[in-house]
Amino acid sequence: MKKNLDAFSVFKDTNLSKIILLCDHASNHIPKKYKNLGLKLSDVNKHIGWDIGALKVAKKISKDINCSLIHSCFSRLLVDCNRHLKSPGAFIKKSEDIVIPGNKNVSKKEKLLRAKKYYFPYHDQINKMIEKRLKNKIIPILVSIHSFTPIYLGSFRPWHIGLLQRKDLRLSSIFSKEINKNKKIYLGINEPYKLDLSGDFTIPFFSESYGLPHVLIEIRQDLLLKNKSINFWSNLISNILNKNLNDDKLNYCLKPSNKIKNYYQNKNIL
Repeated sequence: MKKNLDAFSVFKDTNLSKIILLCDHASNHIPKKYKNLGLKLSDVNKHIGWDIGALKVAKKISKDINCSLIHSCFSRLLVDCNRHLKSPGAFIKKSEDIVIPGNKNVSKKEKLLRAKKYYFPYHDQINKMIEKRLKNKIIPILVSIHSFTPIYLGSFRPWHIGLLQRKDLRLSSIFSKEINKNKKIYLGINEPYKLDLSGDFTIPFFSESYGLPHVLIEIRQDLLLKNKSINFWSNLISNILNKNLNDDKLNYCLKPSNKIKNYYQNKNIL
């Protein structure tokens, strides 16, 4: 197990698993010196601070199918590792109706400090995990686990689970086909968010820079409040991955995208 408790923790990396689980918003931890960025603890514990339930799902998948998991150890309120650094969401000033005082007038120096301590180490470790597998002739599959609020700006979100995708549909199409076999599950494609470069970083950057098969999974948070439901969703995802792990279309890289690398390189210079 590798740890940089400021930035990330990695489980089961030594087994060179084909699947790499990512959990970008696993923690709501804010170091004491930041005084919760001026927020009430009850607000930090809400979705604005982290993806509630996502890490529990990811850890169970990691244990069940013996695959590597890397997750953040800090709140996205410090810096959002799933945004490029020039995005308004990287050092978010307001989330829904909650103002984040500690980010209202955050300086460039402070942004650089947070990026150096939290943002870049997390991404550097993901890169190392990918490179390690490629050097061992393993095509890694990236699976990112997130969760979303059932109500946003007063509107109810009906989807139980969402699959976020761009151009490479190799893995998301497998998930879509398997999930749709259960008629009780309301699946959204690019719901409740659309996977795009301005609003996302980890999956588009790492998957498209290397041409890797991937999927970003969003699960509604009210379905992750009990162990029984956490087990249901983690088992569903684990079974789909196990069943399709050796599918031929997941055993090769697409042409790496220099456009993606250049786009994010420019966006990650403060």
